[in-house]
Amino acid sequence: MNGQTITAIIGFAFASITGIMSLVFYSESNELRAELGKVMQDNAMLKQNLDDAMQNLKDTKTELEKSREELDSTRGMLKSTNEELNSTKQRLSITEEELERSRVDLNYARNELSNTKARLLHTQDELYKSREEHERTLRSLKELRADYDALKERLKSVEDDLKGYTYREDNGDFKVRYDAGNKYAFIIDPIVGSLNSRLKLPYDIPVTVSNCGDVWYAAYVEYEVYTRKVSKMVLCVEALDKISDWVDSMHSNGLVSDKDGAFRIFTKYIVYHEVGHVVIRIADLHTGSREESLVDDFAFYMLVKDGDDVDLLIWLYKGLARLEEKGDIKARHPSSLYLTYRQQYHDISCLAYGADIRSDHIDIGERDDNLCEIAWYEVSRGWDRALTLWWK
Repeated sequence: MNGQTITAIIGFAFASITGIMSLVFYSESNELRAELGKVMQDNAMLKQNLDDAMQNLKDTKTELEKSREELDSTRGMLKSTNEELNSTKQRLSITEEELERSRVDLNYARNELSNTKARLLHTQDELYKSREEHERTLRSLKELRADYDALKERLKSVEDDLKGYTYREDNGDFKVRYDAGNKYAFIIDPIVGSLNSRLKLPYDIPVTVSNCGDVWYAAYVEYEVYTRKVSKMVLCVEALDKISDWVDSMHSNGLVSDKDGAFRIFTKYIVYHEVGHVVIRIADLHTGSREESLVDDFAFYMLVKDGDDVDLLIWLYKGLARLEEKGDIKARHPSSLYLTYRQQYHDISCLAYGADIRSDHIDIGERDDNLCEIAWYEVSRGWDRALTLWWK
């Protein structure tokens, strides 16, 4: 073969090889393109997935931040809760101590209740016995009253018979003398004059209105103990001055409208109290250690007998009893011959109630109506009998 042929063959062969290679390269290029497209599609998907992952990561980060904030808030709340828990534990400890003390107090109260129940049962038993005794006493009292009424009728008959042949001479009067001025004569003279017109005295008895000095009493009676002869009755002008000041003050405060009437009631009560001592001497009555109480009853009895309004006197003793109770005035000692103002107030209230006198100032205390009626009957009947031979 010549050179051209060989060249041509070589050229043809080279062209064939080039074509074949082009075909091969073209085929591989298509495959590569397909692979590249697939890779690019995968890359786009990966990018999208990466973007989604980044967004999720960003969202997760945001949620994480919120979770951290919530965690911090929860930690704060937990700390506060721990503090409250510690405070609660402390209060619980105190409460347990108080509960223990309460248990002790409860046990003590239970014991006291048990003892009280026992005392109550005992008291109920005593009350039942007292009721039985009271019923027996009432029956006995009813029988005694029947006997008393019978004796009273017999006594009345005897007294009526006695009046027929017994007589007391009127040999004297109360003689008033004013040693400290006669400014109270307008009150004292009518009181003494009334007594002289009603009472028979065995001898003259001086009634002196004079200065007594700084003393606690308002009047007094002097007498011989064994002969029982009364030498004089003294009214202290200082006491009368004080009473006059009281009445003026009460009038100024609108407590009394009639000054002279109020002054007369208080003065009569003092005079009648001392006349009670005189009557005990001249009638030869024996009174024991409570004569002062008896002559208080006599003075009240005389005021009621005179028809005087004793409401003001009851009011006065009510006020004195209150002052005594509050300690504004000194209470009398139990060993004193005189009752306390509180006792005098209840005594006068009871007598007034028994005498059917009604006043807003009356307080009979623990006494019942029936006992006060009996008390007034005993006082009025007793003094009526004592003075039977001495009334004009």
